[in-house]
Amino acid sequence: MKKKQAAALVTAAVMALSLTACGGSGGAKKEASGDKEGALSGEITIWSWDVALAHLEEWAEKFQEENPDVSFNFEEMGVDQVYQKMTTCLQSGIGLPDIVSIEGEQMAKFGEKFPGKFEEFTDMINPDDFFPIKLSECTVDGKVIAYPWDSGPCGMFYRSDLFEQAGIKAEDIVTWDDFIEAGKVLKDKTGADMLCMAESRNDTTYRLLMMEGGGFYFDKDGNTQVNSEASIQAMETCKKMYDAGITFNNSSWDDMVAGMGADKFACIADAVWMVGSIKDAVPDQDGKWAVMPLPKFQADSESQGASNGGSVLAVPSASKSAEAAKAFVKYVMEDVDANVEGFQNYGLYPSYLKALESDVFKEGDEFFGGQKIFDLFTEIGKTVPQVNYTANFAEALEMSKNSMAKVMLNNGDPTEVLNAEQEEMKAKFGK
Repeated sequence: MKKKQAAALVTAAVMALSLTACGGSGGAKKEASGDKEGALSGEITIWSWDVALAHLEEWAEKFQEENPDVSFNFEEMGVDQVYQKMTTCLQSGIGLPDIVSIEGEQMAKFGEKFPGKFEEFTDMINPDDFFPIKLSECTVDGKVIAYPWDSGPCGMFYRSDLFEQAGIKAEDIVTWDDFIEAGKVLKDKTGADMLCMAESRNDTTYRLLMMEGGGFYFDKDGNTQVNSEASIQAMETCKKMYDAGITFNNSSWDDMVAGMGADKFACIADAVWMVGSIKDAVPDQDGKWAVMPLPKFQADSESQGASNGGSVLAVPSASKSAEAAKAFVKYVMEDVDANVEGFQNYGLYPSYLKALESDVFKEGDEFFGGQKIFDLFTEIGKTVPQVNYTANFAEALEMSKNSMAKVMLNNGDPTEVLNAEQEEMKAKFGK
């Protein structure tokens, strides 16, 4: 993550800090009306990471112009430290912040493990104003317990110059089979691999394909479903690409960056925040990149997107300034200018649809050949289906990475491997 035009909330780029004693809102006042009827007051402590915290600080000053009796404390920490401290403090009920940033994929874990410990936003939020996937991240047991923030709709980033050199046209790639055949041509003509895909470091490609096919680790009731038709189809497609010899192993972030700079591969399937990462990694490739939607499994099927990353804001119920904290969260998450500036200054791609109607998201990006890439990501984001992350997402992710390795590196049969993973998950999670 960088401060200017950077990748938004890239978990891998956030340095985890060591656990320290729980902080908290200290002398936070109970809510009280000031001289002005209905005025907000209180002391609000916010826990968040680098660029996200910087953005909240800027807008806290604007909030105070209308609410001078509200004061703020800002505590910067890494993602892992936030989670360690939140877990410890939720268990004890002591030292919690008034507002905290949490990755959207992790919110269900805190909501399920600590029921009743977060303020509700159900009556404050209009679900139609946000990407559906972000609402699912914020919803536990039918209650909205966090506010959607930045999002991670996914597309296929590709080197337009390498495609041109190989005689490949992006518009001709409709299905994953088309993608694989184009990859063979690219390899033959340029020597470059088609797709940067981890063999065991992560399961991102498989997970995006599974979501695109309407599947996920868990169903709406939290039952494990990694051996579903959508899951098997996704893993089989990953294996087809690997077996075709058109994938570059994403063994580490640094290796991926090095491979990008050395023209080792042409495509990356990932979220909108990759825009900033590509620009930072290979500035000399200005004008050589473009974006297209992820290929589909069948040409005549309805397009359905996938998501990776992004965050939400939550207010612990222990807050002594809950009314002011909730008001600030709604203010900064639903102010169009706040969303636009968060994107322009820190790369935080909004999930708030009214903000995404702003002209800044409809402009062409010269690094990507003048293509209106953000308008494309907005349309993709609207198609990403809701999924149920559950409290078990992090553990399921680790098990899924192991399955990727068994299929790719040990030539495992996708169906057999995923059936075994299904049984392992059911034994571990109870359903």
